[in-house]
Amino acid sequence: MGKHSRILGLLALGLLGCGSAIAGTGCATEVREGFGDSDPNGSGDGSGSSDGPPANPEQPGCAQDEYTETLPTKASLADLLFSSATANDYLLDALELRFPLGKAIVAGGLSSSLAQTQGNCIDRFLSDKSSANAVLRQATTVVHECGHFYDLGEASGKSSAFVIRPDLKFTCKTGDTTSRGGKTFARSLIKGDGHYAKRKACASGTAGKDCDMYAPIYLDGNATDSKFDSGDQGYNSVLEEAAQYVNSLATALAFQDAYSGSKASERDGILTFLWYIERYLAMARTENPAAYELLSEDACWRQATLSVWDRGWFYLRETTGMTNLGINDAAIEALVSTPELTAEIDALRNLECK
Repeated sequence: MGKHSRILGLLALGLLGCGSAIAGTGCATEVREGFGDSDPNGSGDGSGSSDGPPANPEQPGCAQDEYTETLPTKASLADLLFSSATANDYLLDALELRFPLGKAIVAGGLSSSLAQTQGNCIDRFLSDKSSANAVLRQATTVVHECGHFYDLGEASGKSSAFVIRPDLKFTCKTGDTTSRGGKTFARSLIKGDGHYAKRKACASGTAGKDCDMYAPIYLDGNATDSKFDSGDQGYNSVLEEAAQYVNSLATALAFQDAYSGSKASERDGILTFLWYIERYLAMARTENPAAYELLSEDACWRQATLSVWDRGWFYLRETTGMTNLGINDAAIEALVSTPELTAEIDALRNLECK
């Protein structure tokens, strides 16, 4: 259950300042193309509404259910030698055989400018080096957290970087909260929407079937006080976490055999963040026009959001029926697929892809 208490890389690295606030709340709802005519039977799988733009895999953010990338393999690891002393190399060699993209992400984290001050991202997050299986079980955490190192190292100033793949990278501006020079609001504020009651935050230190075990970590704090909490971060951090939870699921697919006889929450993680993205967009559209203008009218934010969405569903489809990679994923998927929320993605798709 260690993944449930994973401290998000942006916070654990101690790189963010204190305080956050929301600007522009209480503003009138802005109606965008794609609302009111969304398919009431929308699948929630990224394909958009029935009358939306057709898939275009050549255009970033427009692939929909035609998004594809090289899937992890089932290559044998039998020839790899393991010892606790060389556990880092074992992990990298296993990634090379099973999930080369994951290895590239880890390599990006290892060579990140962040590594100079924050150290080796494998050493920081590979806590159990006692056996080969223990190492493989932690591969999802290592790829996820090294992905944070990679993206943060590529960012600069008020820009946020999202390395989806080595050949697909976005650098988008002013996505943090207004109190830190951006144009968005604290992610914790989505707990005030009408969807929060459907899956409230689990009580501290617990994880239940009918509660959100990620909210206490990612949506904590009070956006109006002077104390910095994880939930004080803006939309850029929501998308960053979503991008890394896709990497977590992809890595779990690569090493699914290491999860035999146990369950992991990899599907839960990315589904939760897809739900957060939808809810954040809805709150921005209805209560914070300045934030919504940035996220809907800036092509970088549209393309980055839609690319993470499409890639997330690519791996969710590939892991359908793999019950050991999800815990409460079916219940969360039902929330993500709510038509009024998938309409938020449809709206971005209509703006970007028509």
